[in-house]
Amino acid sequence: MSKDRHEKEAGVLRSSVFVAALFALGGVVLAAPLSESKVFDWWDNGIITAEEATEILDLLEEGNQEEACLLAQTYAQETCDETAGGKTRAGSTLGKISSGKKSAKAPTRPSLTPHGYIDWKGRIDSTGHLESHRTELQVQFYRYTLRLGSQELLAYKNQGSEAYFGDISTRELHSQIPLDTLWGTTLLYPFGNFHVAGLLDTAKTTQFRLGYGRRGIASVEAFYWHGFGNIQQTSDSLQARIHSLGMQTKFPFGQVAAWWQHGQEFPLMKVQLHGNEKKERNDENGADNANAGKTVSKAGQGGAVTYGWRTTAYIHREEFPRYARLSKTIQKSRFWGSQSLSVRAPDLLDTRVSADGTLIEPLDADTMAVRLKLGAESGPEFLRFSASATCRDAGSNCRQTDWKGGLNLTPWELWALGASARVRHDRPEGFSPPHLEFSSKFMDSGQSYTKFTFILPKGRPRDDMRLRSEFLISGDYLDISLVCTFKDVHRLHLTPLRGFAEAKVRF
Repeated sequence: MSKDRHEKEAGVLRSSVFVAALFALGGVVLAAPLSESKVFDWWDNGIITAEEATEILDLLEEGNQEEACLLAQTYAQETCDETAGGKTRAGSTLGKISSGKKSAKAPTRPSLTPHGYIDWKGRIDSTGHLESHRTELQVQFYRYTLRLGSQELLAYKNQGSEAYFGDISTRELHSQIPLDTLWGTTLLYPFGNFHVAGLLDTAKTTQFRLGYGRRGIASVEAFYWHGFGNIQQTSDSLQARIHSLGMQTKFPFGQVAAWWQHGQEFPLMKVQLHGNEKKERNDENGADNANAGKTVSKAGQGGAVTYGWRTTAYIHREEFPRYARLSKTIQKSRFWGSQSLSVRAPDLLDTRVSADGTLIEPLDADTMAVRLKLGAESGPEFLRFSASATCRDAGSNCRQTDWKGGLNLTPWELWALGASARVRHDRPEGFSPPHLEFSSKFMDSGQSYTKFTFILPKGRPRDDMRLRSEFLISGDYLDISLVCTFKDVHRLHLTPLRGFAEAKVRF
């Protein structure tokens, strides 16, 4: 048996072992929502590169929080809340589709008064000019929703029935796997616990779906795609017919999807599992009762200790279905997996401990890239301490390791101060100059705030100093957000390095 074959089999074995470990260990991890300012923080801190940051920002601009969170897990070893803000995310409706049965309570008549919002987002480059921008207008009236701008879509919903016309993609098709944007129409109709759905676009692409679900229990859906296009197995310029089929299922602790296209040797698979468990001392002897699936307790309530975990994995080969739209990192990996574990003990100074791991097996290599991070946060509400250690590549025996420590001080309710230091240890070179950050944040009684962060990339102000300003106004009818990083601050010049702006008007 050749050496290459041995290495490939070893790679497959390592993947299998890791997948088994993910399923055994592996939702709701204690996490914060992902925002552009957080991505800028990682970028300015040197945790992610410009290309990685741009990839995450592009997904956030499109409103694809789920895939942006996956990239945050991969590049920055940070877990985020992909359903923050109550927004509908891709694939989140599978298993929640109405059964078509009338509820005991009569449905409320939808408002006939048009209401909605206008949202504008833009990114600024180092010259101070707009690098990209996106505008969206959404108007809701009765059972209709009209969206114009970067996406043009007319939607109709009534007691579980759905109809869309225009730019349709992941969210409209309730797909767990991200999809390309198509122009056409899609319909969904429920009957009992079943539902049927279909798609037709201007390129004569068709899709048919049949599903069954019990609200709050589980659901399963089978789908079939038919279209035309040049596929990798076709050498001439003629378009070939494309057939693909798959299945996706959702249950209380996760969801699994598999999609196979005719002519491809291996299906595209996506696995997402999550869960949490709360153990609470509720008797004189301190016996613990486990209550799985309940929400995370607030600090200081009942001494509950919460354990959370989340597992995500993509598996495919060189080819994957035509209409799937995967991030670049996932496209180039035959196996991509992430695992997050967290523990929160409110009575122990609201201590939080988290462990994150990412394993990537590239298509063009037999080796695996494994990155691990261990972090902790603790302290009273007015003074919080944090520390983390990141092994950038476990395969090289953690030759490069990032060490970070920080504190957040809240002397008054509306004012917070922060400081952090990160150093990178590289064997045998030793430690790099520390990356230092000092911040001051002023908040009002709502969500509005102003924050300034001084950044010393090389540890000394005379070598380099940067300033990141964050500004957010949040009201009933208007939201304005502006994040900008300036360089050459040590020369008393404020030269823009990168920035993001958003304005949202509700009516």
